[in-house]
Amino acid sequence: MSAYQRKTPLKSDCAIEKALHVISGKWKPAILNELLKRNTRLKDIQKGLPEASKRALTKQLKEMIDDGLIQKKDFNEFPKRTEYSITDLGTKLSSVFEELSKFGNTL
Repeated sequence: MSAYQRKTPLKSDCAIEKALHVISGKWKPAILNELLKRNTRLKDIQKGLPEASKRALTKQLKEMIDDGLIQKKDFNEFPKRTEYSITDLGTKLSSVFEELSKFGNTL
């Protein structure tokens, strides 16, 4: 099975479409919102999103790492510990998420 491929290419001159592309995904907004508050581990993200499968969350995390929004750090300890954190680029979404939250609260 291959990964999903967009049928139409992103418009490279549309900044809004590019921004929405990197933050859209079933769990990305919830994950980003959590990482804007604190660094966290996959198991903690799973606790906050019990309806999301581990596979789906892992896929979304990988896409956000590839897009430079978050980073993954593996700690050299036993048992193995991996933590996700927001990058400087991802931090730029903070004000966007604040405004989306305000908007969402009015609905």
